Amino acid sequence: MELEHGVAERLSPTPSATERARRAIVDILPGHQTGVRRYLPDFARGWSMPSADDARSAYHHAAGSLSSLRSSLPDLADYLPDIRRTARDARQSLPDPRLPRLSSFQRGMRTQRGVDRLRDNDTLTTLLIAGGALVAVGGAIYITKKIADHTEEPDYDVVRRDGEIEVRDYDAMVVAETVKTGYHEKARKAGFNALADYTSAHNRGGKKIPMTAPVLQQLAEADGQTKGWAIRFVMPKKFSVATLPPPGTNEVKLRDVPAKRIVSIRFNGNFTASLASKKLMTLYNYLADENLKQKGDPEYAFYNPPWTPGFLKRNEIFIEIDR
Repeated sequence: MELEHGVAERLSPTPSATERARRAIVDILPGHQTGVRRYLPDFARGWSMPSADDARSAYHHAAGSLSSLRSSLPDLADYLPDIRRTARDARQSLPDPRLPRLSSFQRGMRTQRGVDRLRDNDTLTTLLIAGGALVAVGGAIYITKKIADHTEEPDYDVVRRDGEIEVRDYDAMVVAETVKTGYHEKARKAGFNALADYTSAHNRGGKKIPMTAPVLQQLAEADGQTKGWAIRFVMPKKFSVATLPPPGTNEVKLRDVPAKRIVSIRFNGNFTASLASKKLMTLYNYLADENLKQKGDPEYAFYNPPWTPGFLKRNEIFIEIDR
């Protein structure tokens, strides 16, 4: 084998890259002394490529031939390809064969080591999770406050305040109303979606109507028989029934609500039946103690979007009374 390499070096002092690769494979290939080696030269010889000097010489020869052809056929000069431009375009269209830079590889390794340390450190992981939760809650609080600052509410005057209970006088207002069946929360969600389609102009023409607070919910009755829950959006004060765009569906109605006096109780947290029952009993006791006459069923008021943290949610229960 050494003799063969020596002869090859004499015949081709600067062998091509393919030839050098072929020789390296021959040297390390198992069993090359037992017969496999004799098949490799013929197989690899089909892959051989010219050396750099051979390629350069062929290129100059082709360029000279093309120049001569252009000189002899001037009328066809515009139709002959430009070798340099064609080669440049071909180079630009090929993918970049280079491996990632060492700096990029090092950054990736540092990142992976950091992830491994974080995974192995339970205390640090807990702190990061807690920090992320605080950031999420803080963001929710900030968004809730911004929405509340820019959301219109009905005007009222506080007649009396006794702890968490207030007696209020509300001005007349216009509401968009829909009636939904089902338990309390299911009916409220279905009613909210129907009214949101109206204010967002999804099923009617015209512009959108700004969202207000609160969303109101009250038992709806017809001829003394309960038929579901009435869900109401209070319309902005600048609108009347005549100036509001008509709903695009019969399930939404616009109506005037006259001025009224109500007794309210306010509480925070996620609205539940047990919590609402306790607050409602407090209102009933207040009405009895103050000898106030109730008019109609209680009305539930919800002031915040669903993503508001529970401890920030503002809920109220209204009971209309005689003045």
